[in-house]
This record gives sequence, structure tokens and C-alpha cells, in this order.
Amino acid sequence: MKNDWKKQVLYFYAKTTSWIIFPLLLAVLASNYLNKSGDQTMFFIFIMTGFGITCSGVYKEIKQYKKDLEKNGK
Repeated sequence: MKNDWKKQVLYFYAKTTSWIIFPLLLAVLASNYLNKSGDQTMFFIFIMTGFGITCSGVYKEIKQYKKDLEKNGK
């Protein structure tokens, strides 16, 4: 399988990108929906929570990717 490594890299890229986009997008949408008064405190709390979820998810994916690389001997 000549292009197997490309598939693995693209899959890893898609997973890490989704960990970046979805939590932050949900945080922005939830804070806009729940915060009609204009107070920025809830927006900040939602964004920081989304950022924390993003960091932990990306870390988890990197750790799994490294484990897979070591297992495959590449």
C-alpha cells in the first residue's frame, strides 16, 4: 500500500481539526443563544470551556497517533 501513510495523515488531520472547530463553534452558538442581554461573562466562560475541550481532544488524538506510529514501526 503505497499511499497508506497519506490516508493516516489525512484522517489524523480531520480528527484534530474537528476537535478545534466543533467545541468552539458550539461555545459561540450556545453563548449567543443563552446570552441575549449583552453580558460578556457567559461568552468568556463558554469560550474558555470550549478551548479546554479542544486542548484535551487534540492532546488525546496526538497521543493516540504516536501510539499507532510506534505500534506500526514507522
